Amino acid sequence: MRLALVALVLASCTPTIPPAVPSPSPTSSSGPAAWRRVADIPTPRSEVAAAVFRGVVYVVGGFGGGNVVETYVPDRWTAGPRYPIAVDHAMAAGVDTAGTPGLYVLGGNVNGVAIARSFRLFGDQGWREIAPMPAPRSQGAAVAVGSRIYVVGGAQNDRLVSPTYVYDTATDRWTTVAPIPTPRDHLAAAAVDGRVCAVGGRRLSLLQNLAVFECYDPTADLWRAMPDAPTARGGIGAAVIGSRMFVAGGEQGIGTFNEIDVFDASAGKWTRGPALPTSRHGLGVVAVTSTLYVMSGGPTPGVSQTAVCEALDVR
Repeated sequence: MRLALVALVLASCTPTIPPAVPSPSPTSSSGPAAWRRVADIPTPRSEVAAAVFRGVVYVVGGFGGGNVVETYVPDRWTAGPRYPIAVDHAMAAGVDTAGTPGLYVLGGNVNGVAIARSFRLFGDQGWREIAPMPAPRSQGAAVAVGSRIYVVGGAQNDRLVSPTYVYDTATDRWTTVAPIPTPRDHLAAAAVDGRVCAVGGRRLSLLQNLAVFECYDPTADLWRAMPDAPTARGGIGAAVIGSRMFVAGGEQGIGTFNEIDVFDASAGKWTRGPALPTSRHGLGVVAVTSTLYVMSGGPTPGVSQTAVCEALDVR
């Protein structure tokens, strides 16, 4: 594991951190691939909300971002309509099927306090407030499956939360379904073959990272345990291309991660992808067709920002 090391001067005032528990050694993913640098995001930031809607990448808020929204269409960034509030650790998903299409941004932190307020953006209509989540939440993950958005994991200020919230974009209503078995914040989640798959995260601390991988079946209203990810980490992002879920980024007490873990749903196992050139946490991870994009984030643990964006063409 390559880490972006914190300056050694911190060693004299930082408690000793126990070594990470070794993870199972995954096999390498098949086929050569290489990361490439793409246009930097205009506003360096971390702890962002990022999602794709109709082929356009949206990055919202974050530390250093405030209420700034920027959109990306290869290889150009454009200023988007400002978010109604300055927010970090929000959750985002794009819905482009039945229901009410648009980019949805849910919850997050405002001045360090979790909120339930949520908004939708569609075309030139600007941001419109939707029904708030049943309770404030930040540091979780949002996943669109059909016309519904599932909000999993996260925290309400200094408390982990387990309820899974479901937003119906057609009715502007929230419901609650089976709770996530392992409550955690700073996790990542994505839709894999119609399931909501949640990976990694932590228990409110950089020193309590998790490798847990659990998937929710909306039809059965049931969570199932899956093989642990090779790398225990929080502050991560994930995106799906085909039947493969790519997990990137993360932080621990002494640095940030560059590992790319790949779960192949067709094989039911993890592999290791090409290492991310710029290790970071609190990043945006999205997929557009067969390209994986990693945007902004923090290169060192805690509050830090970068403008670096990188792409991986997946075969």
